[in-house]
Amino acid sequence: MKINDPFLVKILNKIVQNDGNPILVGGCVRDYFLGLEVKDYDIEVYGLKSLETLQNILEEYGKVNLVGKSFGILKLSVETSNKHMEYDFSFPRVESKSGLGHRGFDVVVDGNLDYAEASRRRDFTINAIGYDFKNKLFLDPFDGKKDLEKNVLKHIDDMTFIEDALRVYRALQFSARFEFDIDKKTFDLCQSIVKTEEFKMLSKERVYEEYKKLFLKSQKPSIGLKLLNQLDIEKIEKTTITVIDQLSQEVLSHKDKLILIFSLLEKLFLKISDDKKMLKKIINFKAFKTPKIYENKLQNISSLSKSMIVKLEILNNMPKPLFMGKDLIEMGYKPSEKFKSILDTLYKMQLDGKIC
Repeated sequence: MKINDPFLVKILNKIVQNDGNPILVGGCVRDYFLGLEVKDYDIEVYGLKSLETLQNILEEYGKVNLVGKSFGILKLSVETSNKHMEYDFSFPRVESKSGLGHRGFDVVVDGNLDYAEASRRRDFTINAIGYDFKNKLFLDPFDGKKDLEKNVLKHIDDMTFIEDALRVYRALQFSARFEFDIDKKTFDLCQSIVKTEEFKMLSKERVYEEYKKLFLKSQKPSIGLKLLNQLDIEKIEKTTITVIDQLSQEVLSHKDKLILIFSLLEKLFLKISDDKKMLKKIINFKAFKTPKIYENKLQNISSLSKSMIVKLEILNNMPKPLFMGKDLIEMGYKPSEKFKSILDTLYKMQLDGKIC
């Protein structure tokens, strides 16, 4: 596996020189096999005596964030003359469920763990493939490569899979992003998780992040949205799902794409996010009435998704009002509650081409 990051290779070689064995894990290895661009590298380091040893090595190259140290995770930030880089390094660990919520785990960090044992805590087989940098070989204890070839999303372990309820949403977004079928037993486990108190207690922030990946990283969010319906998590109409698929394939900024999609799923947005600024943009978009001078832009557009995009473009590029409150004051008007009504009327006349 070729690592297109000379600086990272330098760090990995330094770890090997200190008797460590760095193994690339998770999405970077999965995406390599899928032929996708590898943007982020996660490295699990075996063979070192302690996490402090790894910390000392990393501090030679940049600033080490210790927030995740209790979970065996160190984040390295590197500043160069032209860019900022971040890397996630971790020690192998095992986790056992001890309470509700994503923090309800007992964690044991151990640099001498076997790779297969440490990987059992992961969610899906395709995310448990590792690349042994020192020995230049792939590690695949749960046949993830076979599942990649078969386009199947399969969980690793029955017991560890159900310990984190967020994995239901991860299953939905991964199936959509890679257009994979969910293994029958994995689907059944997801169904059982949906009925638990753990699932109901998932934080809005974590759920929202999975929806964002579903909508921003897949060409066919419909795959995940249909699974939402099948798992009885949400009930989304077929026509809405079709429009969301169309929007996801458009070249839009992430912010605009989410505004359009959540304007169709406002009730869902209210359940999974407390972002008031985003909500205001969604409401403004839904309430916006296209001025007459722009109506020709919406003519002959048969696709609802296309008309939504044009409507958003108009909303984002509305002309500045010709009249402001200070102009009314200069005309001799005294500030009052009627100012807003007067200014709104003047702006509407401006948009209708009656004043310019």
